[in-house]
Amino acid sequence: MKASYLAKPGGSLKYGELPTPPVASETAKINVLYCGVNHLDVLIRQGKRPGIPKFPHVLGSEVVGMIEEIQSKTKKFEIGDTVAVYPWTFCGICKQCKSSNEQICDTGGTFGRTSWGGYAQYLITPIHNLIKLPQTLPLDGACALILAGTTAQHLVERAGVRKNQTVLVTGATGGVGTIVMQLVRNIGATIIAATAHLEKSQRLKQLGAKYVVSVDSMVKDIDVIAPRGVSVVIDIVGGTIWSTALTTLAKGGRMVFCSTSREEAGQVPIGMAFSRQWNILGSYGGNRKHLKAILAKCRKGVVTPVIDATFPLSDAPRAHEKIDSQNIFGKILLRP
Repeated sequence: MKASYLAKPGGSLKYGELPTPPVASETAKINVLYCGVNHLDVLIRQGKRPGIPKFPHVLGSEVVGMIEEIQSKTKKFEIGDTVAVYPWTFCGICKQCKSSNEQICDTGGTFGRTSWGGYAQYLITPIHNLIKLPQTLPLDGACALILAGTTAQHLVERAGVRKNQTVLVTGATGGVGTIVMQLVRNIGATIIAATAHLEKSQRLKQLGAKYVVSVDSMVKDIDVIAPRGVSVVIDIVGGTIWSTALTTLAKGGRMVFCSTSREEAGQVPIGMAFSRQWNILGSYGGNRKHLKAILAKCRKGVVTPVIDATFPLSDAPRAHEKIDSQNIFGKILLRP
């Protein structure tokens, strides 16, 4: 099969032929139609995220495709079905899986990190990772929601956002951020979007931001907009941005974050966290119910996937360059 792959740790992406893995019991062979590109892929390529079992390795966590071969006793799926692939691998039997936390399965992983992903013509996946897609849902839009939308849905649920609250969203122009903004807008909260690219302000306002502030003057600007602080921070950046955004929280406020893209560590001012009774919650990915929920919201028009660009599979290096440059608004997709 054709694939864009890593031949060695920290290497560049190569395009060429790799053997198609065999279809085992209770798995399916998916003809990949679209694959999302995430900052996680860039970090894995750079050798900054562990988990690759061996090389060559195929990146890509967000896959939409068509079932080409299947070996399963279940009758839920058949050859020709168009499906989304839930991006986290899981056992289904550990405590986390039984508590609907498949994304933090005790023995699980992620397509594109701990097992081959979707930067290829074909993907082999367990049957329990498949979600059948309705014919009315655009496939590129569905792909843009698989990891980013699932993560956004979980973030907003975990944040407990309510109508009329003030919510600060960092990393608002990326794949996760553009969906978070739409979900928060639909709830009826007031959104402050923080960005390093103020030239994107108008597009952020179209997604629901009432205010757009620079990450460089975030605290000063929010002191004017919300003098007592914001009710919720949803952080999708990490590092020093995480640390600064945290200090904008009101008393009893809640920070929810999925951010690991910055290398520097986040800092918590313990005195402020204690005296203001802050709640600081990590939010890793999301479960299958979150994926189904965001796909349903897309079908109903509650959220619209924002796609920046689609590249052919052979141009995966150019897709990574675009993410590295931060010259994006929304999702980057590959199309084998």
